Amino acid sequence: MARHRGMAATRRGRTTAYGGLVAVAALVFATPAGAQGTGGASADQPAPQPQLSAPPPGVVVRPAPLLRSWVCRRECLDSRSGSTGSVLRLRGKWLGRTFEVIFQGAPGEADDVAAAPLRRSKKAVTVKVPLAAVTGPIVVSDRDGNQSAPSDPAVNVSAPVTLKAAGRPPTIEVQTRARRAFFDAARPATVSYVVHGDAPTHVVVELVRASDSAVVTTWDAGEIPAETPQTLSWDGMVDGKLQSEGRYSFRVTAVSASGVRAVTAQVKKGAVNPAAFRFLRHEFPIRGPHGYGEFQARFGGGRGHQGQDTFAACGTPLVAARGGKVKFKQYHSRAGHYLVIDGQRTGIDYAYMHLRAPALVDEGDRVRTGQLIGYVGQTGDASACHLHFEMWSAPGWYDGGHAFDPLPSLMAWDKMS
Repeated sequence: MARHRGMAATRRGRTTAYGGLVAVAALVFATPAGAQGTGGASADQPAPQPQLSAPPPGVVVRPAPLLRSWVCRRECLDSRSGSTGSVLRLRGKWLGRTFEVIFQGAPGEADDVAAAPLRRSKKAVTVKVPLAAVTGPIVVSDRDGNQSAPSDPAVNVSAPVTLKAAGRPPTIEVQTRARRAFFDAARPATVSYVVHGDAPTHVVVELVRASDSAVVTTWDAGEIPAETPQTLSWDGMVDGKLQSEGRYSFRVTAVSASGVRAVTAQVKKGAVNPAAFRFLRHEFPIRGPHGYGEFQARFGGGRGHQGQDTFAACGTPLVAARGGKVKFKQYHSRAGHYLVIDGQRTGIDYAYMHLRAPALVDEGDRVRTGQLIGYVGQTGDASACHLHFEMWSAPGWYDGGHAFDPLPSLMAWDKMS
């Protein structure tokens, strides 16, 4: 693999411009069969996350949010305890770009719930404890995907106190689990809701598309007891068809036995809708500061370059841009450690090259959108840490398909995810 000179990178989304970088040039394979197998870490011995190298020249690494303390300020049981609807005040540094606050609950992601900040500044964030949050630490996440360390102490979340007055009309509380949802991800779009009242109600949940206010699909939840939290998930499909990207929201309607009707309230313009989320089909594969290569690093540049080079520090996590099945996990003298995934419901193969070590998944594995697959590296014929990313049309990578320019897709994913 030749090396190219005089490279520059342009600012795209979460990236910063830089120039004069000597980096990797064109990648030309005869066939994937010529590559050597590498094996990989066993499932019971996962590869540890490597340390980051210095970032490429000119790529600005913004500091991760630093959460120093928090206190419950309104509707609290005490300064360290609250319930759904309690308002927390978080203090620290570099909090001005906070995107969401994650209530982690128990270890693992199954019970994680995220909430948008009510207010934020460089040193403080105000957030409301979301529905379905449980006792556990909180984490501040910014728009670059950087996260603070988990809070210590954890937030104690108790069941909300409700007043059950006889004959009280029902009211509804609703909250999505995250502000973004990706197709074929391990965690689909999920909403939690609870009907407040003194008797069971008949509940219907609708998914509403923000662009035209159309009801995309409907779930009849049946008779639901009052004060009992419920959850419902959507996988991005309706009648076997993958839905378009964009903003959606869940709308919950409850009707009592006497015919009293309650619907989740519309949110005032400019306010955060707790039932809304953005649905995306892909996730940007680099989880950290990065820059897009110019000239020979672009598609078609320098000896028929078949992908896009995106520069980041070695050790930066890489995730699957789209879920699917691993077709190849091998090593090549030019590509280094590489991985090819057949994208779910796309007909497209996605190739990731120059990984720091063998990928964390194996040939034949089923991976999910956003799943960790490896780390940015410099293996093979590469003079700088970067991801060489390719997209191939059906029937696939070096199997009758053809490579096409992935930069427009990368830039779109970068902007949205």
